[in-house]
Amino acid sequence: MKKEWINKGVESCIRQAAREHRIAIHEMAVGFDHVHVFASIPFTMSPAEALGKMKGRSAYLIFRMFQGFRKRYPKGHFWAPGKFGRSVSNITSGTVKTYIENQQFEKLNETIEMIDDEPRQLNLTDFC
Repeated sequence: MKKEWINKGVESCIRQAAREHRIAIHEMAVGFDHVHVFASIPFTMSPAEALGKMKGRSAYLIFRMFQGFRKRYPKGHFWAPGKFGRSVSNITSGTVKTYIENQQFEKLNETIEMIDDEPRQLNLTDFC
């Protein structure tokens, strides 16, 4: 999401979904195309199950909060199917929090824009 007020709404929906499933969020960063979450899950829940519950419920809440998203996502899939999860067993929780706090989404956006422009820059006909 490129607008800060949308990011705040998405974050709110993720936090509500986590509370409903007894998932404790320690740190979160919402970018324009991905989210980082540092969370503790109940022992009775697998990481895949926790992620599925959070993505499913938060998507429902997001569509309720932002009615116009139904037009943008007509099939009802807000989140991409991809995911990444990792245990923090061999690093400290402080390390994870610092990583998430220091996400530089603006620089990532600049990099993506540069990649999109690269084929045009490398066009050989421009050198003739």
